[in-house]
Amino acid sequence: MRPYYQDNHCIIYHGDCREILPSIKQMDVTLYDPPFDEWQNARRLPSETSFAFTNWQNRTSVERILGRPRFELVWHFKDGRWVSHTGPRLTHELILLYGETVEAYLGQPNNGKPQNKGRGCVGKDKLPDRVYTPRARKQLNSVLEYPRNVNSGMGCWGKPLKLVSLLLEWSGGKSVLDPYMGGGTTLVAAKELGLRAVGIEIDEKICEFAANRLRQGLLEFE
Repeated sequence: MRPYYQDNHCIIYHGDCREILPSIKQMDVTLYDPPFDEWQNARRLPSETSFAFTNWQNRTSVERILGRPRFELVWHFKDGRWVSHTGPRLTHELILLYGETVEAYLGQPNNGKPQNKGRGCVGKDKLPDRVYTPRARKQLNSVLEYPRNVNSGMGCWGKPLKLVSLLLEWSGGKSVLDPYMGGGTTLVAAKELGLRAVGIEIDEKICEFAANRLRQGLLEFE
């Protein structure tokens, strides 16, 4: 199977992921981000950790395929989507986590100072003197706020690079598979983190778009 694009970190295959996946070796992390109405045709792939982007309408399909998630995250974006006159604007998507991760202290730098915690325990001073030392970075919140880049070459369907980078870092994996690659954000994030990555995309024009991003070292869409 000949790659559409390949460098020291990333490989892109052009075609239907259902036909290509049997030839792909198991990767540490799988990031699922199909068109949401395609979730019913997706299948579970072997990996230590998986992230699944979805919405409330298709969550049932995701859980039928992948099972009950370990954690649920909400990606919040203020520039929401209009749906109908009788319903709210949609300003979030769900990210379901499956499998293991490293510790979640991956947020913003933590500038807190060490604090004495005292000796109290259930109303009595019976513990030794304790000092709380903040971690270097804050713990992740279950709601992650990143704006959509609606002016990108992928329109509103592209995912923010910083969001994907955060998920990959949290996974602790060394390799990642994106079977619905789109514009290649997962591969760009993986390359910046020094991970191996494989992406599959059925649309050749989008394959070329992603390949150009990797060739030119573009971090965000222009």
